[in-house]
Amino acid sequence: MLGKLGIFITILVLVLLFYLVIAFGAGAFSKGKLKPETKKYLKSVNILLVIVALVGSVLVLFL
Repeated sequence: MLGKLGIFITILVLVLLFYLVIAFGAGAFSKGKLKPETKKYLKSVNILLVIVALVGSVLVLFL
């Protein structure tokens, strides 16, 4: 079974993958200019993913 460190790394990798999938889907890495709505959406997604990573880290490392 995975130890605490393995679970922690898995959580961080999944958050990174979610970010990449959402950013590619929203066109963040395309050469065209992003709409203000898309920038606002990506900012909200980034905040949500940071919160998920922090909560996951706290749960894995302290419980």
